[in-house]
Amino acid sequence: MEQPSLKALAISPGKLSPGFSPGRRQYTVYVPHHTAAVSLIAEVDEPGTALRVNGLPAINGQPSSPVPLQVGRNVLWVEPGGYEVKVVRAHVTPTWVRVQEHCSWSPRDSAGEVVFKGRMWLFGGYTPGLVADVWSSADGADWRQEGEIPSKSGINIPVNWVHGGRMWVADNEGSLFASADGAHWERVNDQTPWKGRYATGGAVFAGRMWVLGGKSAGTLHHDVWSSADGVQWTLETAKAPWSPRQVFSMLAVHRDQLWLVGGGITSYHPFKAYREVWSSPDGRNWAKMLDEAPWPGRIWSTVLSYKNRLWLLGGFRAEPTWNNFADTWYSADGVQWRELVCPEGWSARHELSAYVFAGKLWVVGGNSWPLADDVWCLEIPGLCFLTSPVVEEFAGAQYRYSARADFNQSGGPLRYRLVEGPGWLSVNEGSGLVSGIPEEVGQVEVEIEAGDAEGERIRQRYTLHVLPVP
Repeated sequence: MEQPSLKALAISPGKLSPGFSPGRRQYTVYVPHHTAAVSLIAEVDEPGTALRVNGLPAINGQPSSPVPLQVGRNVLWVEPGGYEVKVVRAHVTPTWVRVQEHCSWSPRDSAGEVVFKGRMWLFGGYTPGLVADVWSSADGADWRQEGEIPSKSGINIPVNWVHGGRMWVADNEGSLFASADGAHWERVNDQTPWKGRYATGGAVFAGRMWVLGGKSAGTLHHDVWSSADGVQWTLETAKAPWSPRQVFSMLAVHRDQLWLVGGGITSYHPFKAYREVWSSPDGRNWAKMLDEAPWPGRIWSTVLSYKNRLWLLGGFRAEPTWNNFADTWYSADGVQWRELVCPEGWSARHELSAYVFAGKLWVVGGNSWPLADDVWCLEIPGLCFLTSPVVEEFAGAQYRYSARADFNQSGGPLRYRLVEGPGWLSVNEGSGLVSGIPEEVGQVEVEIEAGDAEGERIRQRYTLHVLPVP
């Protein structure tokens, strides 16, 4: 007798791999850690045929009752037909979480951004057309308009700071404004020495406001200026050793030094973007830490310091391909860079607004073609595993899982060890590679640990399913 079969089968959330066909009985679905349950939607050929999902009755063509998922491997069964759906739920790893899909302010890029008095602040930007409205939020979800900067030219890739109990921002012409509440703004200086520059870098460092680089009237700059009051500016150096460039938002304070990461020139063709990393203990003396970072060259990117690491977010390039970036890179020392690959995240974009706020890293708005008005955050709790284990292997086959942890406070090297596991399994102390040849069919519990010389430790536990050779 011919085995009964389904007419259709789908899963929510997720997607069957491969796509459904009535004669195929086995499917696999990978879901992120935050997916705690799934439903299957099955259709039978003949109405009235009993339909069951994991032993429970289901309605033809309707989502089944939610099936809870354990972390790791889950096998769901659908009758009639004996269909097997393997759902692998990832272990917890850091990922971007969307906080708000659409904000109350209009979509934009090139805005100013600071953290001040327990809130994130957003200044103007390109909508298109330059605006100078002021918004703030305590949670990234709810935003309120605080006022308007009295600027005719608007805000566009500005230098901005929090200094001396006030927020500071320069408009598109280089006039400098300050405010203690976001509603009332004072024009502090209309003739700064760097007035009229585009894409300068700004930071608060050593108790002063700093400005460096940028472009004005077809001239690129590599001078460095600082000020304690926004009125009197000191030329710290007229010619820094890094080549003249636009800095955009690629200047940060990290480990008590100024860091210039990349930069470039806003020319589409030919396209010029640096992958250098420079640091300075005083703004005058600079050392090149790295000549070519592993991330692709870009402009309109953002760099900031979070969890004792430098972070590089997003950006744009015109050559060799015309594209925005949606990547997240980090480095403890500015020399060794790693990409944080997240299960989910924001769309590729440039000139986003980024914050370190409430223990999290935030991405707000930006230009992803079209302009965006969403909000995302990433939380790094400390030392944690960045990889999800391989949870299946055939008996007699080579098992390999490249475990990797990071974000220990010291930033120093990690060592790995096997806390629990079968005798055939081992872990490389330096690389974190878990490997071996399983001897018998069954389930084994595995626990690995990562730690540093300062005593910071984290463990990851999982069930490894050893399967018979089909």
